[in-house]
Amino acid sequence: MEQVLVEKKVLAASERLSVAQEQLDAAIQGSGASRPDVEAMKGVSERLREARVCIDQIQQHIGATAEAAPSMRHCPACGASIRAKATLCGHCWTKVSPTL
Repeated sequence: MEQVLVEKKVLAASERLSVAQEQLDAAIQGSGASRPDVEAMKGVSERLREARVCIDQIQQHIGATAEAAPSMRHCPACGASIRAKATLCGHCWTKVSPTL
């Protein structure tokens, strides 16, 4: 479920960046040799700002997920360090329940 949320946020940020790039290209081409249209540039700036917010949210989500799910833990039988998702201790061979 978490991965689906991250994928949706990445897609939304990508779409915003694509729109901003298209608007920027149109503003530059529409201006010819003169200065680009200021209003068009404001729109591009807003799209880029929205994309940055999406990317920041994704980074925060990834950071929170990484902190919430430790990759290692201790075997309840021998205390050896094992992967959180392990079902068998590699040190004492005790069957353990994976931490999800």
